Amino acid sequence: MNRATYVISRFYTKLVLRNPVTLFAMAGMIAYSALTSSNDIAIFQHNAEQLNVLEVIFSIFNNQRYTTYGLFFPFLFVVFPMFYAKDLERLIAWRAYRRSDIWTAKVFAIMQITIMFLGVALFIVLAAVLPNYPFSLEWSDAFGQLVRESARPSLLNQSEYLYWEYNPLSVAIVQTLLFLVGFMLVGVLGAVLVQLFERQMVAFIAVSLYWIVALVPWMVPSTLVFLSPATHLVLHTRSLQFPFALSFLYFASALVIFVIFGSLRAQKINLGE
Repeated sequence: MNRATYVISRFYTKLVLRNPVTLFAMAGMIAYSALTSSNDIAIFQHNAEQLNVLEVIFSIFNNQRYTTYGLFFPFLFVVFPMFYAKDLERLIAWRAYRRSDIWTAKVFAIMQITIMFLGVALFIVLAAVLPNYPFSLEWSDAFGQLVRESARPSLLNQSEYLYWEYNPLSVAIVQTLLFLVGFMLVGVLGAVLVQLFERQMVAFIAVSLYWIVALVPWMVPSTLVFLSPATHLVLHTRSLQFPFALSFLYFASALVIFVIFGSLRAQKINLGE
């Protein structure tokens, strides 16, 4: 990444952070994260569940309602204003050495925003969990029972797969990386679709459907459910047939394809139009 790309990526990041929509989206995410954390902690304490910090965090981020309405949609409202700023892009285009520099800067800005956004969410959850639970690198019996009770009967054996193959710290590291790459993936896809259709609303709806199909698996083909990033961020479906490596392979492949396509498309766009 050359200096021009770095400077332009900073412009995009500042554009997002100074947008009033970002403030409302971040406030919504923070409030949803705080309420979800408090509610889950209250339930665990009421049931006298003897969990540790990482296990409570897994339970919170394993909630697809939270990851969808508390993280995914606020994230879209944060990044989407950056995708259709042609007037401002004309002002900074002279800094770019190549047309593709603007696209590379946009991708780098998406990465920065993703880290910032999820970092804030994790901080809110940690602030709620740490005072109430001890830290441990071993699975607790209470968490194993909790997962078995919450999983569908057909997924019982898959749920236990985690406890035989991984420890909490390794799961935490893998899940953190999957969330970062998964959210970056939907951000880059949104940028590509805005380039392609030149309509923010069309791209917003398409990306939303890309995620939401995982929440209604009985209504859509299983292939579409697998392609949804939301499918790859839940823990209780992990098994020998659906390991973390498969999710990383899919995310990495899709991200590379979207980035390359966006770069090729960017070279054909005339910012003067």
